[in-house]
Amino acid sequence: MRIPRVTSIISPWSGLTHIPEATLQYAADRGTRVHSYCTRYAIGDFVVSVDADCRPYFDSFRRWFDSQVESVLLAEERFIHPLLNYTGQIDLYVILKSAESALVDIKTPVTSYPIWAMQLSAYRSLLAAHNHFPERIGSLQLSPEGKTPRMKWYQDSAMDLNAFMSALNVHNYITK
Repeated sequence: MRIPRVTSIISPWSGLTHIPEATLQYAADRGTRVHSYCTRYAIGDFVVSVDADCRPYFDSFRRWFDSQVESVLLAEERFIHPLLNYTGQIDLYVILKSAESALVDIKTPVTSYPIWAMQLSAYRSLLAAHNHFPERIGSLQLSPEGKTPRMKWYQDSAMDLNAFMSALNVHNYITK
């Protein structure tokens, strides 16, 4: 049995259906490369060269990371929820300079999407199932101009997790 990913579960509500496939594919490829550079930087690797189309996003990430992060607990790790049977890849789980633990999802789209709150709630549930309990969860929206990124902290309301659970139930019903 194939275990569904959080991003696949919530994708029908992403709002991306109006964007041409070639544009989405390029953005997804760039996002994957940006995540790779950011992860390498976060874990202390020396990043020698960055693709030109990724450079501003990477610079934006470094601005935030250097000013906000004390240490990295997890970077780009995949978890499976043992009871609910879904999987997700955690971008970053860090200790902030404020001494709070934070689950951070790196984003490259210019527009933010309401489903991000559902996604982060699902990731928090994944971490909790593996005995990690972040005090904060948020999406880090990197700047395509290399400027300071926007950090959106979520309250992880019951409504966000319930919305994800509804999406998971629909997904499981349709794919059974």
